[in-house]
Amino acid sequence: MSNFKKALLSTLAVLACFALLTALVTAPYYLNGVYNYQDAKVRRDLAGEFDVLVSGASQGLRAIDPLALDRALGCTSYDLGTPLQTMYGRYLTLKQEMERNPVSLVIIELSYDAMARDYAYYGFEGSVYQLGRADSAGQWLDYLIHQVPPKDWVRLLHDTLTRGVYTWKQLLKNGPYVPFQYETHGFQPGLKGVPMPETSLYEADYHKETLPTNVEEENLYYLDKCLELCRERGVEAVLISTPLSEYMLWNCDGFDEILATHRGVSEKWGVPLYDFNLKKDKLERYPEETAYCDQHHLCEASAQEFPKDLADILLRARAGEDVSGEFYATYDEAIHARKAQWAEGGTGSGV
Repeated sequence: MSNFKKALLSTLAVLACFALLTALVTAPYYLNGVYNYQDAKVRRDLAGEFDVLVSGASQGLRAIDPLALDRALGCTSYDLGTPLQTMYGRYLTLKQEMERNPVSLVIIELSYDAMARDYAYYGFEGSVYQLGRADSAGQWLDYLIHQVPPKDWVRLLHDTLTRGVYTWKQLLKNGPYVPFQYETHGFQPGLKGVPMPETSLYEADYHKETLPTNVEEENLYYLDKCLELCRERGVEAVLISTPLSEYMLWNCDGFDEILATHRGVSEKWGVPLYDFNLKKDKLERYPEETAYCDQHHLCEASAQEFPKDLADILLRARAGEDVSGEFYATYDEAIHARKAQWAEGGTGSGV
């Protein structure tokens, strides 16, 4: 046998051993993961049960407790959200779950940064979350090739091996792990409410920060693909934005430009958009003192209340009622109108 063939066979043998060792270390991580973003096994085991799916990133994940939505809307729902989720990741997950569940409604959450996200934003961490909840090798490879630059592949391998070792330790120590999502249907409980900045800072900090208002074409493309899935299957779709702290609405410039982008998608596809930051009773329903775990996420208690407000709007709209009067037209109008309520002694302002 020539030296070249020997070297080639030796190389292939080393690669095969490395692949086998990698599979052995990482298999529990993917098959019975212990991280709170891993719900592939849950979704697979519960497939066929859900008629409502919530597709979003961390804002949607934190704002909607599916069990509360079930009680308010009379459905069986699952929250597919995960932190730093890309629109491509949403599309892959939504497509899979629509294929194996009798879905009649898809709720697509659009946060203030949903259309501007790129790899520099969601980056390595967001990819770890999405790949860690992949439900098949094909889905994992699809996301890896489309979303993770090759320069990060070695880093990803190291991170996955580390998580695999941790998973092995936990399983050997505690036995098989039962994901909490079996009970919560995707929701991640545990975030407590903390007071937001004093209202006296609102005007002083008005528009000191600027939000990214650009639209990444890939995000728009895969949001369109999500809505196309719904149209092709005759599934009702709605777009929503969940409540942010009033301080953030004052502090950050760019919300109305982002709203215009969201409305453009809504008009293009003929689906409703309900932005609950424009809701006229926002401060009453979501007080700054208790409703948020940080400036852009609702706390666990609010995630029990928001589904009631969402269901109320959806049911009234389905019945033919014009619900547009429940909302202000723009962010600028909303924050200044609510400021006038404070001056008149309205609720929820802390003033």
